[in-house]
Amino acid sequence: MLRALLTFLACALSGAWLPVAAADIVAYQRGVLIQGTIQPGDYAKIIAFVRHPDNYGRFARTVFLDSPGGDLIETVKIAHLLEKSHAATHVVLGARCYSACFILWMSGVSRNVSAGATLGVHQINVKVGGESMDPSSERFASIARRVENYMAALGTPRTILDKMNATSSTDMFVISQRWLAEQQLLTAVSYRLGFMDVAQTQCGPEPYAAAIKDKAPLTDEEAQDWTSRIKNWMGCADELRVRHQKADVLTIAALLEGADISR
Repeated sequence: MLRALLTFLACALSGAWLPVAAADIVAYQRGVLIQGTIQPGDYAKIIAFVRHPDNYGRFARTVFLDSPGGDLIETVKIAHLLEKSHAATHVVLGARCYSACFILWMSGVSRNVSAGATLGVHQINVKVGGESMDPSSERFASIARRVENYMAALGTPRTILDKMNATSSTDMFVISQRWLAEQQLLTAVSYRLGFMDVAQTQCGPEPYAAAIKDKAPLTDEEAQDWTSRIKNWMGCADELRVRHQKADVLTIAALLEGADISR
């Protein structure tokens, strides 16, 4: 599906107008930060950065995101690398991850958005020759459908996809932690679906999912116990994520050496 999506988008978006500023990738905390508008050439830039042994260790640990979005083809390439690397994705306090950047966030095995950070989605906006493609055209509908299918394959909940499709490309639906909690989607977006199943087998039931089933307020003692349990569970899940990285090391190495990413 990825090969078909990349090929289709490459043909559909050829000649598309894009902003000048491109994304930067820099060392940040114990991981790396992808910041700025995602543009053609950014995937190659990220590959060059990550090939350095010290940088790959950072990339495999956590990828921090702060981007308003950008080019779909480049975003899908980067998302594929994130997905195969079993990297964690994080949007920190004061950062935003909008539009195409949301695909990158969803490609992480474990995903986090800090209080004071924002996620956002809207309808895709395809520009050709500087002009936006007609959203009612069959060509546009086909592109939107393929992008949505790819996002669904990453585990994007149907509720979020519906919000994306219902929000004009000139607007933004901001996904807050409160909204995710109200929609009971925090667990669904925090971990990749297949990984969650394995993690619960190895680490036991995910504590948050169990907690939200009980509507009764927690006592201070219960809250402290719950905080301890979820911290321990997340530590166990992260150790499992790292083991998956080591198991998939050949796939990651092939990606870094410039193998065909559409396979």
